[in-house]
Amino acid sequence: MPQTEQSSNKKQYLIIAILGVFILAIWLGSSALSLPENKSTGVSVKSDCDLKKESCKVEINDLSMTVDVLPRNINSMTPMSYTVKIEGVESESVMIDLQGTEMFMGLNQTQLTAVPGQPGLFKGTGELGACTTGEMGWRATIVAVTEDGPVKTWFDFRAK
Repeated sequence: MPQTEQSSNKKQYLIIAILGVFILAIWLGSSALSLPENKSTGVSVKSDCDLKKESCKVEINDLSMTVDVLPRNINSMTPMSYTVKIEGVESESVMIDLQGTEMFMGLNQTQLTAVPGQPGLFKGTGELGACTTGEMGWRATIVAVTEDGPVKTWFDFRAK
């Protein structure tokens, strides 16, 4: 066998070996580098309370979450003040996520700030995006992160 043919065969074997090692490294690396599974699935509860009429209290296991949005007359492009009070468990953080229920209105999330000296009290401000249809449905999802995992409730409402 001529030397160039042997050299060509060695190159092919080398390329195949390198590809095999590369594929093995990707397979092993993907499982090693993947994010750990979230073992806490959390709790989600829908609320039928009307945030446009009153502050709303939701009880989930040992946790009580009171949510208030001002002004009561919720409209697009109008600043709103959010207050969330968590009782029964410690909460690390609270976030409000506003989503249009009839059409995608973009990402609209507000991370609330813990009020110093008042455990479990979180406040923040935000506003609804402009809607060209006149009035539409919205869902306000409140997520409280606790040591036992996320606790979530949501409120549906309509706004102009």
